[in-house]
Amino acid sequence: MEESTEYEELQLPEDFFLTSDTWFGRPQILQIANRISFRSIEEMNAHLIKSWNKKVKKNDTVIHLGNFAWDADTARHVLEKLNGKIYFLLGNADYALDEVGEEYDNVTIIENEILHLPEHNIVLSHYPLEVWNGKESGVIHIHGHTVFSHKTDLRVHKRINICTDFWEYSPIKLSSINDIINLSTNE
Repeated sequence: MEESTEYEELQLPEDFFLTSDTWFGRPQILQIANRISFRSIEEMNAHLIKSWNKKVKKNDTVIHLGNFAWDADTARHVLEKLNGKIYFLLGNADYALDEVGEEYDNVTIIENEILHLPEHNIVLSHYPLEVWNGKESGVIHIHGHTVFSHKTDLRVHKRINICTDFWEYSPIKLSSINDIINLSTNE
């Protein structure tokens, strides 16, 4: 895997949002991720867009850790509706973003598979890692990919599963993640 200790083009504010595995437009995700509360993929898409925009405002920043949309038409439709400046670390099935990402001024594709942000004390990737730079010194790993497994347990691993399924189908602020981490270390 390609790793970077810093990403020159990334202009992040002190606090920003994170999410992954939204899978806009993928019919099978309703069963794969046990998203049984949605009657259809259209209902799921609408709910995820509404939840995203309820939290993320136009000038906010979001890092999406992969598996955004199933096809290019869906990706275009959704990107036209989402708030925020969105940075994407590509997941294993982000072919649609490869096709449409450059069409949007608010979208940046990050080529690195692993992104180390030392100023935020985090390492980001699509896949969950067993070992990462800074793990022994308290750097937290934030990942996606595992939509219905690898639930966050900070007692076992110093990593956070950011899949949308675990966060009420909306992005979550890094400051909120840090609050969860701080609470777990105080237990």
